[in-house]
Amino acid sequence: MSLKQHRFMKKCPILDYQLGIKQIQDCDFDFTEEFYEKFQNSMIENPGKSEKELCYLIKFYKFKPETLSIALKMFNTYKNTYHNVCGPYIYNQKNWYPVYAEKYTDTVIISQKNKDLCLQIKKLRLQIELLNKIQ
Repeated sequence: MSLKQHRFMKKCPILDYQLGIKQIQDCDFDFTEEFYEKFQNSMIENPGKSEKELCYLIKFYKFKPETLSIALKMFNTYKNTYHNVCGPYIYNQKNWYPVYAEKYTDTVIISQKNKDLCLQIKKLRLQIELLNKIQ
């Protein structure tokens, strides 16, 4: 494993060795091939979102933030089963990102900048509204 791959894998959390199977069983996931495709596309379209944000955006399966976290870690844990179908996913600063081959670091940086810019736009719009109300 190269150093670059090792750094990448450290950011892809996996299930706890002893608790993982029980966590998966408790969630009682009912995933299909169609689900994996939709899920992967949804993650690609919405990088850098928190579990709560993703739960709101994912309309084709009922997740809670806790069960979504377990599903994402499950996809990372069992890479021979899921990678190239669904996952792997990076967890960084409480946000999840899909891995795009070797470009994962660029994706994380761009997604974080995008999120910051969206917040800045929101603040500026509020300031404009306040200024308009004062006049």
